[in-house]
Amino acid sequence: MCLRYIELNPVAANMVNKPEQYKWSSYLNNAWGREGILVPHEEYLRLGSNSGDRQYAYRELFRYLLTTTDIHTIEDAARCNRPIGDSRFCDQIARRYGIVLPQKGRGRPRKSEGG
Repeated sequence: MCLRYIELNPVAANMVNKPEQYKWSSYLNNAWGREGILVPHEEYLRLGSNSGDRQYAYRELFRYLLTTTDIHTIEDAARCNRPIGDSRFCDQIARRYGIVLPQKGRGRPRKSEGG
């Protein structure tokens, strides 16, 4: 979900019509095999046993747009400086890196004093 958010951000910002049109994106390399300076990430390599299979699988990740809920989840996590995942995943991150994650707010945000 986060990868799709990043790669589709130039499209959402109306900078380009398709993610492969944004020259600073890794999409063109990962989806269509354009040679570049990128070193494939291990998660990308798990998408298939050969480059053609990986490129196809990567393109399939972008078949559908992100929902409003997905975008809200990502933006909320970024604003609160928290990883996206269940409590077990967040605990693993905190232990692995020796950090204390901020608590996720509960319920609806409070209204401002003016309204």
